Amino acid sequence: MRKGPILLAALWGLLACRRELPRPTYAAGTSLFPLETGRWWVYEVRETTYTTTGPEGVRYLVRMRIDTPTTDAYRRPSFYVVWDTCAIQDSGQFAFYRVGLAYRDSAQAELWENNRRLLLLRFPLSPYLRWNRYQYTDLPPEMCRYLSTDTLYTLAGRTFPHSAFVLRQLDTISLLQRSYFYEVYAPNIGLVHRYERLDAYDLSSTGTLVRSTDSYHRELRLVAP
Repeated sequence: MRKGPILLAALWGLLACRRELPRPTYAAGTSLFPLETGRWWVYEVRETTYTTTGPEGVRYLVRMRIDTPTTDAYRRPSFYVVWDTCAIQDSGQFAFYRVGLAYRDSAQAELWENNRRLLLLRFPLSPYLRWNRYQYTDLPPEMCRYLSTDTLYTLAGRTFPHSAFVLRQLDTISLLQRSYFYEVYAPNIGLVHRYERLDAYDLSSTGTLVRSTDSYHRELRLVAP
């Protein structure tokens, strides 16, 4: 009995019945960075800096609003972004702080802030994406990735379903620095929460670790709308 033709036929039968696994699909994610004239957000900012005499903390409000459309230096359609600030006790009496630019396409979202071009988000939402927040600057790399792309996030009693959690990591091997940076974005809302904490230390003449003035702690917490 000839087994060759039978085995060959069986092999062809298996190949014909094999199902192709569907490629994973990811949400576009562009709704995490809404851009339209008139949209605005108010954040409570909490900052702690460290001086030679100890920590100094401040709290204030910052309002970020999308202004008129424009074209950036790369001839891309962008929007002016205006930041205003006010003291907590003077809530509602905002004064001009600075201006920047915002840009978004199907691949990424950028923000020109304080004369720096920041790469905030990459699209579509995938746990495998990695990007350098400071790709377009001369600053040391700060690598970002999605720790979660669809999670329920709670902040100050408000819930934000289907949020994306972005982990930011400084490119440092220093044993005298510890950093923990993250951001949370919600669909059709934008940035909900930004948390930045850098603990840096120096070695004193006695061989003990003392906190350096490079250390800081900063939070932005969405309070309106």
